[in-house]
Amino acid sequence: MENIIATVEISIDVPDPKVSGVRTGYSPHHKFARIDWLASGKHVYDDTDVHYPGETLKAKIKFASWEHMRDSVGVGDHFEILENDRLIGHGVVDAIL
Repeated sequence: MENIIATVEISIDVPDPKVSGVRTGYSPHHKFARIDWLASGKHVYDDTDVHYPGETLKAKIKFASWEHMRDSVGVGDHFEILENDRLIGHGVVDAIL
């Protein structure tokens, strides 16, 4: 089961955009302000399409380490979406599941 629903934007205005796109199953890192480490999470979108930089979409995200971070994540929290240190996009938590 997923842990949060978020609105995510795949950024186009970053040094190295994710031009190959993302789809359900994409598992990037997430950086939250109140967490000192990168949290891996698997994204599930409402379709099986590939999504590209410039798109904003809803994602259900399941974090591998949710039990260690659940008390530090809340509705309205903003986060970065990364591949290691490569910024891919941004998101905001819409709901905790």
